[in-house]
Amino acid sequence: MVKLSRKLPDADFNSLPFGSDPWRLLAGGADLALGRIPALMTLGNGFIGLCGPAGGSTDAGVYLNGVHARMPIHYHEGAYGYALEGDVRLPACNPSMFRIEVNGQKAADWSSAELDMASGQLHLTCRTSEVAITVQRIVMMTSNLIVTRIGLIAETDVIVKVTPVITNPVKDSAKGSELSSSDAVYDPRIGNGGVMPGWAEVAVSPSSRVDCLPSSGWTTAAALADCDPKVVRLVGGAHETIDLYAAIEAASAAPYQETLDRARTSVETARDKGFEALAQEQRDWWCAFWTDASVSIPGLPAAEQAVRHGLFQLVQAAGRDGRTSLAAKGQTGEGYEGHVFWDADVYALPVLAHIAPATARAMLRWRIAGLDDARANARSMGQSVGALYPWRTIGGRECSSYFPAGSAQYHINADVAFALKTYISATGDESILADGGAEMLAETARIWLQIGYHDAERNGAFVINRVTGPDEYSALVDNNLYTNLMAAEHMRFAVASAPNYLSLDEATAMLAAADSMFLPYDEAHGIPAQDASFFAREPWPFTETPSDRFPLLLHYHPLTIYRHRVSKQADAVLAIALLPHAFDLATRARMLDACEAVTAHDSTLSASPFAIAAAGVGDTERAFHYWRVTSLTDTADLFGNSNHGLHMAALAGAWNVLARGFAGMRCVDGLSFAPIATPQLGNFAFSVRYHGCRLQLTIEENLVRYTLEAGTKLQFRHKDETLSLSVGESIERALS
Repeated sequence: MVKLSRKLPDADFNSLPFGSDPWRLLAGGADLALGRIPALMTLGNGFIGLCGPAGGSTDAGVYLNGVHARMPIHYHEGAYGYALEGDVRLPACNPSMFRIEVNGQKAADWSSAELDMASGQLHLTCRTSEVAITVQRIVMMTSNLIVTRIGLIAETDVIVKVTPVITNPVKDSAKGSELSSSDAVYDPRIGNGGVMPGWAEVAVSPSSRVDCLPSSGWTTAAALADCDPKVVRLVGGAHETIDLYAAIEAASAAPYQETLDRARTSVETARDKGFEALAQEQRDWWCAFWTDASVSIPGLPAAEQAVRHGLFQLVQAAGRDGRTSLAAKGQTGEGYEGHVFWDADVYALPVLAHIAPATARAMLRWRIAGLDDARANARSMGQSVGALYPWRTIGGRECSSYFPAGSAQYHINADVAFALKTYISATGDESILADGGAEMLAETARIWLQIGYHDAERNGAFVINRVTGPDEYSALVDNNLYTNLMAAEHMRFAVASAPNYLSLDEATAMLAAADSMFLPYDEAHGIPAQDASFFAREPWPFTETPSDRFPLLLHYHPLTIYRHRVSKQADAVLAIALLPHAFDLATRARMLDACEAVTAHDSTLSASPFAIAAAGVGDTERAFHYWRVTSLTDTADLFGNSNHGLHMAALAGAWNVLARGFAGMRCVDGLSFAPIATPQLGNFAFSVRYHGCRLQLTIEENLVRYTLEAGTKLQFRHKDETLSLSVGESIERALS
């Protein structure tokens, strides 16, 4: 029996207050006041994030992907290479708001809310003694429109007045951020507050408004199709609908009138189409998505709901224009100040590559577009050639003011390369290499030759010193296992896929470095070590640490943590999850046990790699436990900060564990599966896209069924057996 470092927060699938319909999230009564409701019921389209009702009211925050202000970073003691400015996302105006008056009085707050994931709609209800009010709200996936239908059913003779409203972000931004470090529960990537550069009003009319962020040059424009109040007189039993159309557009360094004209054109076109046509367009989009991203867990409908909600929010938050990516909290709240981190590359993008490949490609295009900023970042870090992607950013520049646990995470380069390789492996689309991907791959790979060297004292092994791996509790270490393994994969991939961007000498040096990469090993434990000195450090006294002193980063000085053998999150275990072929089965099992005993799990990034690693060694009980944690991170608010926005990596983790854990999916030298029976989970099914095909896996008690639902012909492996299917065909295999 493994002795855990500490017990993770957990919840039962059937203990949540949101109903058991796997396609809907329901909240009513007192549950509407839960702090996480606005984030959980966010509607979005990759650009707009429109949060759900707050406390039953009509208030709803709007967050725009990529739109950000610039904020100076102040240091009392500066040093060469420190980031001087940071990006920060601020709530934007909301053009979809409205006031409802019933017989001259403000209508009551909403009594229920329903997020319909099948159609991409939010439904709100309110009932008074005079009238029943319903709202259908849509953020269009095919345009930057917010469409609202208000339904009125009169109980008695009544006069209802509906007034469209565009909120004023200038007034709100003048308050500055209200977040503080105390809000950073289980994750430090939340701003520390302070007065930030805010919005400035450019042009306002009853039907539109334009605001700008002078610090960064971003401009937003919002427009209404009709701003006049709608007064409806109804007799008892009569009903009426009122349709509202709003649009938001944004641009950087562009004349504001052009941006406003786009918004006005959008709402005029929407009004001509009408609500029903737009609602059908939205249903069609989501129907196509769910066909590719189907998931079924018949014995645990609440678990199916959690996984589907994760995919729903993930695809809504990921940028689809090639100019934006996926913020750690998506567009669901103010957490992390809207920043993008490396978890977008290794947690989220691999999921999207198999269910929404066009979106995954767009995220890679954003990385490619940031190559010049990555080159500049490398120069600031002392590297004469190559490119180094930032730890946290929105616009492309490094925004980390704490380099030991931030910009020292050189593994980010390898994470970006891993994302590129995963995308190509999943889709077969090598055109992205010619579209800047090969250049990015070569430039990022050059960094390893800059910071590593062949150590004569280690028999010429290639070493990489003074870096920080995914575990931010072990900063500036030598030979982080995850970093070294991923760097070796990165260099081999660069030599194979970007030969025109590397000299013969560079390619030769990269292969030599990869083949001789030093991997730290602890003889006493009989496992690869997280880093060269990890097992030499004093163990953290978990048994003596009160439960209210977690997360450690909020209660102990970083130096205290750095001196101890303790992991914030999965590090070596993440290597197991991403690169299982690098370790044999027995080694993976020993590593999992050893890492589990020293991991504080002070990050929502931790549970899914542990689940995948546990499933890979056949420990279904442990895997199911960690899968439940990642699946319910936000719906159960396990880490106490979902009110600041949803954790995108954890949402992605729920699907990742199903596919890469319980189904044993791998995309190395082709597509393969090694599914295991999971009694705790029962039967389940999901679909995966691969090279233009769609394959459905149905895993039952003793067998797995593979069905090719779309495409022409697909060859893949079930364990060591090669299988081939034509479209419409199925084949079954025993699990053991």
